[in-house]
Amino acid sequence: MGRLIIDTDIGDDIDDALAIALALNSSEVELIGITTVFRNVRERARLAITELKVYNKMNIPVHMGMGHPLINDVDEDAIPCQCAAADDSIEVFDDKNAVDFIIDTCMTSNDPITLVPIGPLTNIGMALRMEPKLAHKVKIVLMGGCIGKPQPEWNIMCDPEAAHIVMSSGADITMVGLDVTTKCQMTLKQLEAFEQSSRAEVKFLFELIKLWDKAFNFHMPVLHDPLAVAVALDPSLVTVQPMDIGIELGGIYTRGMTVPREGTSVKAAVDVDVERFMELFMTRVAKDI
Repeated sequence: MGRLIIDTDIGDDIDDALAIALALNSSEVELIGITTVFRNVRERARLAITELKVYNKMNIPVHMGMGHPLINDVDEDAIPCQCAAADDSIEVFDDKNAVDFIIDTCMTSNDPITLVPIGPLTNIGMALRMEPKLAHKVKIVLMGGCIGKPQPEWNIMCDPEAAHIVMSSGADITMVGLDVTTKCQMTLKQLEAFEQSSRAEVKFLFELIKLWDKAFNFHMPVLHDPLAVAVALDPSLVTVQPMDIGIELGGIYTRGMTVPREGTSVKAAVDVDVERFMELFMTRVAKDI
């Protein structure tokens, strides 16, 4: 059984909560921890714990990470829209920060651990900077980047310096970027399956979807982050191309861009079996049992 740690900015886009749900519904992996990153990490942690509570998985630890990117300025007090569904009675403790949790858990594990960062890479970059040997202890399957067109992607753009540390770390990295994730948008029929479900877990997810839609008016979720989790479960869902990935750190309009270069340090996803992935996601996350 594979072991995963999900590093997430849950609460803004809906795909983080859906990605966690996919991991929780996948028996071939064990989710051994969730860490939160970017802006209000405390409220993100409260929402993540609420999701675990709905799934009766409160034994999985949740740790707050770095709210402030390495350089960029952000509002660490802003409350993400989906946090309106968080259980206010949940206490979020500072017993161990996310960076220390990642380092300690991975460096002392006898079994391989896959890190699945689905938010900005601040926690992972800092962990690799503090303990460079971590790069050879873990696999990383991250949602971020774009190689098919010259555009910065959100997770990379929010902390390009951290992304640079990760991409140049020497770790076994699979990059699941916009080149493949944008092909994985839910249909109205699939969304209705969430709305009509009798399961408490799916009802909770649909409540988050409604909060997200109200805040952003996007309607149909794009499954960016669930695809990264799915690739951690089954790498054959995507076709990858080995390359080096440079991170643009200085451009006014291009800061945060992922630049493909000659090399083999990163496996970048260039195609996806959309039908097989969507079937896996819907069967595991939305199906009534």
